[in-house]
Amino acid sequence: MTTRRIGLLGGTFNPVHFGHLQLANAAMAECSLDQIIFIPSGHPPHKDGASIVSFSHRVAMLQIAGGNNKRFSCTTIEGKLPPPSYTIDTLRAIGQTFPPEVDLFFIIGGDAFLDLLSWRSYEEILRRVTLIVAKRKDYNVERFSEFLGKLHYVEHGSSWQGKDGCREIILLQTYPGDYSSTDIRAKVGKGIISQEEIPVGVIEYIKKHALYQPNKVKTESCICMD
Repeated sequence: MTTRRIGLLGGTFNPVHFGHLQLANAAMAECSLDQIIFIPSGHPPHKDGASIVSFSHRVAMLQIAGGNNKRFSCTTIEGKLPPPSYTIDTLRAIGQTFPPEVDLFFIIGGDAFLDLLSWRSYEEILRRVTLIVAKRKDYNVERFSEFLGKLHYVEHGSSWQGKDGCREIILLQTYPGDYSSTDIRAKVGKGIISQEEIPVGVIEYIKKHALYQPNKVKTESCICMD
């Protein structure tokens, strides 16, 4: 039986933008993933809830953004779990929905990865899933190597190997675009949404529901990316 390789990409997606989609595509291509499941946060413990639109809006925008890719899907599992939304609780719940032969990969950004020691039950996370880490353009190889050493990982070819049942950690070679949800929300607040940053269908949804801004939004396709 062929093992299915499924990537899990979590985040607030507030809103979803092309950086998220580029990251998903890079992970799929480099790690030979069969599917990407986006996991919008239900009640993120380290985020300011006042700036986050409702869970249902974020799910709807993800469904629109991934609608043309049959290998993209969105789960509402964190909307069903008790708050706050800790990654380990989500992974435990998702793990119960797949048979043992499914191989799970958890995709995270480099900044979040370097905070891994502060995550609840991070050791169990390392045993449950293969981490796929997206490097930023200011990637510092010495800093990453030092941190991986703290986790008792050893470099092996294009990945890092752990001990005591911990699964490998893969550093993506592709650099996703440097997008910022915070900056995008600020622009929307000024009445601007860029088609260079957000899929057109998501822009239409934001305008229809007047998300992130008090006034009417205008669309500009020529705004430079951050």
